[in-house]
Amino acid sequence: MRKANKPIQQTGCNVFDLKHFLSKDEVFHIARVCINTRNDISYHSHNYAELFWVEKGIGTHHVNGNKVRIQADDIVLIRPEDRHTFSSSSKNGLTLVNIAFPASTLEIYRDRYFPTSNQYFWSKSILPFHITVPDKLIKRFSLKAEETMRFKRSYMQLDSLLLFILRNIQPLSTQQDYSNVPSWLISAIKNYNNTDCFMNGTSAFVELCDRNSDYVNRVTKDVFHETMTEFVNDIRIKHAADQLILTSIPIKQIAYSCGFESLAHFYRQFRIRYEQTPLEYRKLNLTIV
Repeated sequence: MRKANKPIQQTGCNVFDLKHFLSKDEVFHIARVCINTRNDISYHSHNYAELFWVEKGIGTHHVNGNKVRIQADDIVLIRPEDRHTFSSSSKNGLTLVNIAFPASTLEIYRDRYFPTSNQYFWSKSILPFHITVPDKLIKRFSLKAEETMRFKRSYMQLDSLLLFILRNIQPLSTQQDYSNVPSWLISAIKNYNNTDCFMNGTSAFVELCDRNSDYVNRVTKDVFHETMTEFVNDIRIKHAADQLILTSIPIKQIAYSCGFESLAHFYRQFRIRYEQTPLEYRKLNLTIV
């Protein structure tokens, strides 16, 4: 989550109503906008939820009395109670894609998809959920939004678009929704994703961190509440689980490619995380019902 900079003084706040942005039979609003000054959009709250991502440019998100820098590849999820606006002093301004939708949608999504989540639209922090994603993912979001714009703005189109976005940011947010993780550790996590790394275990992870082992272990425990060994095993076991579902590679070969020389140790670690054996996990996820 982004840290807030120095609070700003607010002189007033408008309240926006979603129905004022909708045509007949529409249930959500979607637009691509360019922000050049603070006056392009007034400081406001609303009776709806929204999200936006930045396609290009650099600017400031004035939100809940704070200033937060935003730039290309950022995506922010706005709760109905948030108060915000934007500004940009860059030459070409700030280009956003914005989606506004009924607050009631959040209740449905919470019950069905995020019953225990304290992230995304259900975060209780002062600042709304804010994550930076790969550029190629932003391009996919924009293409999906452009496709959506060609259809009637119905609940079906809204769900298709929102779930596409949430489904793609969820795996990233488990790694990025923290403010106290140094960039070198985030980089190591992203790059610790291949057989060569897995075969070399924690030593490969330490090498990617470019720090000494004791320091990496200490920071990992502070951030993830796991030892470095436990954290690395989590990454390897998750990769193994994906391979069990997506391939027909023998379990012993999967275990070895993930850096587990002992099949018994692999089974033990897998059962800790998934409460079933790799064979049971594979059979369950390949069963047609």
